[in-house]
Amino acid sequence: MKIETKFKWALTGFLVMVLLNAALLTTIWIKKSGNRDGRSFRDNDRNPNVIHRYMQRELQLTDTQADSLSALRKSHFQEMRVLRKELNVDRRAYFDFIMSDEANNDQKRDSILTELTNQYSLIENMFYTHMTDMKEILNSEQQERFEQLMRETFIHDRKGDNMPMPHRNR
Repeated sequence: MKIETKFKWALTGFLVMVLLNAALLTTIWIKKSGNRDGRSFRDNDRNPNVIHRYMQRELQLTDTQADSLSALRKSHFQEMRVLRKELNVDRRAYFDFIMSDEANNDQKRDSILTELTNQYSLIENMFYTHMTDMKEILNSEQQERFEQLMRETFIHDRKGDNMPMPHRNR
């Protein structure tokens, strides 16, 4: 066989493999994006009305319950936004410290780490309080469904272990 024929066959084989890989990756991507573990409301999660309608539909909320939950969520997210900004400032300061010539100063490192730990603890406590406050507005059936929705949203099951989902940038 001539070298040109071999080259054509090799090129054809290569192109077929590229097309098959592209088709496989596209199929995987489409299948994965269609299965969101109960987070279908996240199509536009920057719009609070989308989440509000999702919760109202999934929990079958009364108008009063929906308004109460909406007010709670709004207040919670305003408070959390401030805390996250403070946390980001301190995380940057910690990173700058690690990269500085002072990186071996244990007292300063411990001080910054203590502040970060306190902020993370405060955020987790506020999250707990927020969830508790939301559950108090719901009846017992809605509370069960709410728990299921929150598990689907915040917990990811990996090989039988419940692991928290990584926080998304908002």
